[in-house]
Amino acid sequence: MSLRTKLLLLSLLTLILPWAGWKYAQQMENTLRSGQEAALITTADVLGRVVASEPELLYRTGELRDTFDPKRGDLFAPLLLTQPLIDGFADEWPEPTRPVPGFGDAQPNAPLLRLGVHGRSLHVYAEIKTTRRAYETPSGNETVPESGSDRLIILTRDEFSRERAWSISALAPGPIIVRPSDIGSPWRPHSDGMPYITGVWRETATGYAIELRGPQNLFGTQLAVYALDKNNATIAGTRGLAWVHAGSEALKQRLEQYAPDGVRVSVVDVNGWLLARAGEVTVNATSTYPGLQANEYGFMRSVYRGLFPSSSVKPQAYGLPYGMWGAPVDEARQGTNAAIWFDQASGEPSLVRAAVPVRYGDELLGALVVEQPGEQLVLVRELALTRLLNLTLVATLFSVTVMLVFAARLSHRIRRLSRAARTALTAEGRIEHSIPGTEARDELGALARSYDTLLGRVKEYTIYLQTLGTKLSHELRTPLTIVSSSLDNLVSEETLAPNAQSYVDRARSGTNRMHAILTALSEATRVEQSIEHTDRVRFDLSELVRNMGQAYRQTFAQHRIETQVPGESCTIDGSPDLIAQLLDKLMDNASDFTPVGKQITLALEIGPREYRLSVSNEGPPLPPQLNDRLFESLVSSRGSADGKPHLGLGLYIVRLIADFHGSRVSATNLPDDTGVSITLEIPRT
Repeated sequence: MSLRTKLLLLSLLTLILPWAGWKYAQQMENTLRSGQEAALITTADVLGRVVASEPELLYRTGELRDTFDPKRGDLFAPLLLTQPLIDGFADEWPEPTRPVPGFGDAQPNAPLLRLGVHGRSLHVYAEIKTTRRAYETPSGNETVPESGSDRLIILTRDEFSRERAWSISALAPGPIIVRPSDIGSPWRPHSDGMPYITGVWRETATGYAIELRGPQNLFGTQLAVYALDKNNATIAGTRGLAWVHAGSEALKQRLEQYAPDGVRVSVVDVNGWLLARAGEVTVNATSTYPGLQANEYGFMRSVYRGLFPSSSVKPQAYGLPYGMWGAPVDEARQGTNAAIWFDQASGEPSLVRAAVPVRYGDELLGALVVEQPGEQLVLVRELALTRLLNLTLVATLFSVTVMLVFAARLSHRIRRLSRAARTALTAEGRIEHSIPGTEARDELGALARSYDTLLGRVKEYTIYLQTLGTKLSHELRTPLTIVSSSLDNLVSEETLAPNAQSYVDRARSGTNRMHAILTALSEATRVEQSIEHTDRVRFDLSELVRNMGQAYRQTFAQHRIETQVPGESCTIDGSPDLIAQLLDKLMDNASDFTPVGKQITLALEIGPREYRLSVSNEGPPLPPQLNDRLFESLVSSRGSADGKPHLGLGLYIVRLIADFHGSRVSATNLPDDTGVSITLEIPRT
């Protein structure tokens, strides 16, 4: 893994800042929510004490709290938000938002009944199933019918156990006729009218429907409904008198007096039936927070809202307008204060809903629910979180950018230092160091200075080794000449014994070898010096190679010499003597490694931009350890079994001559490692 990648991964750790900011904002929101919940519960508790001071507003009679049971047939009349149009249709009557006990579960042979309270009036909707319909035929005095007709009987009982009954009929679909009647079958109607009750009779596909309205106090606390045919036989009816539990308009008016602005207050009985609801939930967040007035970061807030979900609860159906069942109302009906947050839905904003029990002494009368918009807190939280995340993301991007720039700069310096160290040793074996960044005052600068010092010392040592041969040749030649002349004088002055003569011969052989070694050591120096004073001339390289090939056939008669030269002229600027010396070295080197009778090829090829002069021989391949050092001074892979000294200067001289001609020299193995080829690439001029 590169240094740049490591620094990039390290810079990504700054992404923990947005996460930490989000956790902080979440904790801050939880704290603010807890405070708002506590304040709302306090408000609800105060309102609950006000409601508890007038228990008669919740229950018209005490039996309703203990005995009301819709499953048994008891009826609940909710407060209606709008007054239904008396037209005999049920489309204006509200449907509960969730299954409500007793709603829609009609008893066998029971009419479909709906009750509702609006103002001081009780609205009743009844739907009767019958196959035959009979209307009233008016009598002469138009008060008591002369013949039987379908009728609807309403029997009521008030809180003082007083009962009364009404007979409802019609001359035709349209307005109803309401008369008092006897209690009990055959429910004979009286001639008196009931002007306070109005309604409509409408035929349906399965029978008829009646919708009526009358003062709520006329209907008492218990109600029974019977449908009679023209023979006064009961075709549908309730199971006796059912308790009627209704919403309280007086309680609603009292709540409206005490409910704070922008807050909705509801009261339910111990079973969850909604008795009153007042106030409206309104959101005015943008008027108090400047950031919300301008809809600051509107798009980003929507993005973060999707990335970081709210901790609020999804809205749930409560069963309105008939009742409120679910958290936190259920907890309050059990006697425990509770509060919960809901997300926005169904056209309403985010809400915090608190519920407290309503007690009258030790008796639990119901629960009071207070709803307040939490949208402002949500919006402010989103705005604060958006600002925080935006700042941290900008800081993260800035940190990543700085890290990348720093990593790129650091990597560039390291690569320059590595490249300078790698190229300090040239292909010719010379040390040409130019270490960059030595003036820097950091750790890389110290490393660069260390490299520079190291390469300087290595260069000095290399130069010392390269001149060591010349120095040794100069220092040893005089003593060696003295030894050689002394041996000659010793032999010429007296006749030596056979044993002594052998010692002298061995000493002469040794001195001759030392002379050869000193000559070889000084040869490279002489070549360097001659190169410095050599003039360049233009000559035909192909003619030179052709003549040299003919001469080598005689010189190296023990091998097969093959010359491959193009027919056209190959002129270059250089020294023909140095090229001839180069070929001598290459041929001498090839002869040493080529078995007797094998082939040595001297070839000249014309390339697009250069002439390729090569000497190839059959024999052993190049040793792997000498691939990069073959043309250095004092490097050799040959032994001395032939008695000749091999100091590794021949190919070094070849490299010097190649440098003079601006050429590149290389050594490669032949295919299948059958031999070696040394190639000199001379630029065409």
